[in-house]
Amino acid sequence: MEAFQTSSKRTRTRDALISAARALVFERSHEKISIQDITCRASVGTGTFYNYFATKDDVFEAVVEEYKNQFVQEIEETRSRIKDPAMMVAATLKYYFHQAQHNESWRTFLSFSGLPGRIDLRQDSHESFKDIQRGVAAGRFKVEDCHFAQSLIAGMIDHINSEIANGRLAPNATDEAVRYILRMLGLPDPVAKALTQSPLPPVSASHQNNIAIRHFS
Repeated sequence: MEAFQTSSKRTRTRDALISAARALVFERSHEKISIQDITCRASVGTGTFYNYFATKDDVFEAVVEEYKNQFVQEIEETRSRIKDPAMMVAATLKYYFHQAQHNESWRTFLSFSGLPGRIDLRQDSHESFKDIQRGVAAGRFKVEDCHFAQSLIAGMIDHINSEIANGRLAPNATDEAVRYILRMLGLPDPVAKALTQSPLPPVSASHQNNIAIRHFS
């Protein structure tokens, strides 16, 4: 019981530091935030910070991971209601492209966080590979080499994310990318187009509210 309480307290403290860092980034941006600011907002001692993170960037990276985990939870809820492997691939691609391009909380945090390099949103590569295998097994995809197909898809996703990050994305570019990916997997163009144009299944109200609260708290 004591070990559980200690673990629970550590989790709460870490979560408090992450929440404080996220809120402060929106208020002041990276360069105006000190570790003391973060610990003060989290109501813990300054020295406590170093029990969880080595640098300020480390806690900002933890915020990024929290965002990504929330996105995974949301899309997995959607995916759990989809039976068709082709629709599952289409919905997953559309979801991540949409979040990367239109989720203002995510985009604002990345802009103000000061973290180096480009940080992309995308499905885990192993999960993408399994989706392709699932589609082949169901007869929906015509792919000779699933590993190669997944590598090609990853390259297309990288290009789209680069265009999003640089603000150069043409109108409807993400839909076209999804359509081309589905065609590359062996779907006829009319089918690929129809799947691309299909709306995502709605997120449950309770989960949607939870995402909004955690993003903007």
